[in-house]
Amino acid sequence: MVLGIAAITGGSLYLTMRYLKADQQRTERVRAARQKYKDLLGELNECKGLLSFIDSESLPHAEKLVEEAKTTADGQRLSAIGRELFGISDQLTRLMEKIDGVAPALVLEASQLDPWAEHEEELKLDAVRTGLGQVFEMTGDIRAIRRGLIRKAERKAQVIDGLRKTVAGIGRE
Repeated sequence: MVLGIAAITGGSLYLTMRYLKADQQRTERVRAARQKYKDLLGELNECKGLLSFIDSESLPHAEKLVEEAKTTADGQRLSAIGRELFGISDQLTRLMEKIDGVAPALVLEASQLDPWAEHEEELKLDAVRTGLGQVFEMTGDIRAIRRGLIRKAERKAQVIDGLRKTVAGIGRE
């Protein structure tokens, strides 16, 4: 009888220890994913700030340059205006590359999930099965923010390209 109680108690302790160890590992994985998520959000906020700067400072400056190009007959000044517009375009390209570098897969890697699974549904099931469903939701947030920033940057790049084409057309006249 005493042996039976000892066996039940030992088994209960063993199962409890396994559960606590698994819970600790899951907590560590979620904590690592949250830290990476915060880091990536910080990078995206920095990109958002740069995009706002380009929108508030660089685009109006570019429009002023085009107006100046329309009134100037100096070929050197037109060339300088073209180079300045190219510089703004280059800023946007580097910004888009930086936004693209903020990969949601990094959050998954931090939580030790396989970010390169064949199908997204398979990845989501794996995350939920291991108790890391919230990590998968974090990656969705990062994807949505990235998508929005890239769209805004692309629209700004189209505006700048249009202004560059206008200046190039003025230079040919």
